[in-house]
Amino acid sequence: MTTILIPTKPDDIHAICVKLALEKKGHSCTLWHIADFPEQQTHTFEFKNNELFWQAAGTDFRIKNINEFDVVWLRRPQKPLLPDYLHIDDIENAQKENEALFKTFWQVIAPNAFWINPIQSINSVNCKLQQLKIAASVGLTVPETLVSNNPFKIKKFIQENECAVIYKPLYPVSWLNQNEVRLTYTDEIRLDDLPSDLALQGTTSIFQRKILKAFELRITYFGNFCIAAKLLSQQHPRGIIDWRYVPPNELCIEPFSLPEKIHEKCKSFMQKFGIVFGCFDFIVTPEGEYYFLEINEQGQFLWIENVNPDFKMLDIFTEFVLNGKNYFSWNQKSTSLKLAEVEPEVDLFLKNSIKLHKADVA
Repeated sequence: MTTILIPTKPDDIHAICVKLALEKKGHSCTLWHIADFPEQQTHTFEFKNNELFWQAAGTDFRIKNINEFDVVWLRRPQKPLLPDYLHIDDIENAQKENEALFKTFWQVIAPNAFWINPIQSINSVNCKLQQLKIAASVGLTVPETLVSNNPFKIKKFIQENECAVIYKPLYPVSWLNQNEVRLTYTDEIRLDDLPSDLALQGTTSIFQRKILKAFELRITYFGNFCIAAKLLSQQHPRGIIDWRYVPPNELCIEPFSLPEKIHEKCKSFMQKFGIVFGCFDFIVTPEGEYYFLEINEQGQFLWIENVNPDFKMLDIFTEFVLNGKNYFSWNQKSTSLKLAEVEPEVDLFLKNSIKLHKADVA
């Protein structure tokens, strides 16, 4: 039996689906909600006899051994949340103490486990500028890009690209209203769309030359094995600029055979960052050119199976987890589990998780 630890948040459906699937396959999986610390969790580290020991306990888990886990999927850990009963004068110091612990202890817990992804790689790979630099270094083509809060530079970039410029935020932005959540997606921007210079200088954003699309690719890497999904975004009027505008039941996705030269460059990209899992986004032009946009090292992948059940994304990921190595090959003929088999249990699990655990909503 393989033991898996998934640091995440209470409403993470991906983590819940993977836990349910792994348990159906006969393995042990612990969802660890760090926002529960310290009010609903205790952690103890002891160094004695030249050895480090770790024990932890929470509302629904108990860890007795620092080597207890074979695999750690570092999914979406949140910051510790302070309890309400702390004195106002102690809050700042307590928060710094708790965050200091959780910034450093990843280096020592589960030292022999297979990490998805290694902690030392995460900060680097999540830097979008570094992504573009490394992508170019391995031979991938990237769009001309400007990252700036300089109004003059932004206007000049748009003028030089004849108004065909794409805007996107460095970090996903959302606004929560009473009955809806509004998100900032990629969009085309012209000079007339720009706010005042004062507002432009107030935040840094990404501007890229617009690339004409034949279709888009979402390429998910499980170690050295990949699944490429062809997104027919240009067939839907809402998907011309950003396929995420398309309602899931209206987006067409097909399997795609990735050219070997692109596959090798993507693998080199991952090796340079030291990651073993990630979701690449590419544009393929009408002329057959491949443009790298970005990689999300903890990207969503189950939505692909929801849209097209021919993609067995849940089974592939769980087999990758159980394989516990970067060198992985999935045998389609041995598919043992479908996303539809765990979905009936997800809603109840999700409700209980949200009720039981704290969440950092900042």
